[in-house]
Amino acid sequence: MDYQKVENPPAGVLSSRKRVIERQALPDELADRLRDMITRGELRPGARINTPRLCARFGVSRTPLREALKILSTEGLVQLMPNRSAVVQRVTDDVINELIPIVGALAALAGRIACARISDDALAELEAMHELMLQHLDQRDEPSYMEVESEFVATVFAVAGNKTLKKCHETLVMKLQWQSACHHSVAEWKQTFEVQKQLLQALQLRDGELWALVAYRQVLHRAAILLRGTELPPSGKQGRQVSAT
Repeated sequence: MDYQKVENPPAGVLSSRKRVIERQALPDELADRLRDMITRGELRPGARINTPRLCARFGVSRTPLREALKILSTEGLVQLMPNRSAVVQRVTDDVINELIPIVGALAALAGRIACARISDDALAELEAMHELMLQHLDQRDEPSYMEVESEFVATVFAVAGNKTLKKCHETLVMKLQWQSACHHSVAEWKQTFEVQKQLLQALQLRDGELWALVAYRQVLHRAAILLRGTELPPSGKQGRQVSAT
């Protein structure tokens, strides 16, 4: 068969190809948005996903939204129910204890690399984030605090400059639904901020070993809050111990 390059394909071919690409891209885009809502804590673990409301919010039909939910289901973020509804997957104790040591190791490694190569400009950016976290703490605005805290960590991974390391960390943090680990008291929140201050000091000193030690401690603390959140009230039990191995 003689294959020839078509310089000017019929308009119908182009429009058809374009429509296929758009149909395939829409569920992926919706999955990204829903993933972000879960990560930010807007959709909480165990919460039923209101499909009609989301369709109205994003201006889409049910079909691409259902496809997006299937994508999140394969990632373990959403549970599809028999009646065609969906809920945000709850994180189990087993998942937390399995992933936390890995997350801690990744955060420690990223910090070690970042401390060795951080620039004055990047350090100034992190210092500004730290001040913003303090403002959110004073204002008792925990969602905004945790959002900036996530940006702080993301910036450290960006400074480390290892895309694979960054992607692995983002994937695991997403599975753990990090943003759902809310503090139950101001004292506990202030304690977390003090740890955050030590992380900044490690960067200022370019001390990778100090960062690794403090970062792993911070991850274990967040895990303890996550584990406490998996207890169904009233439990009458103390928080579970986090496995570090």
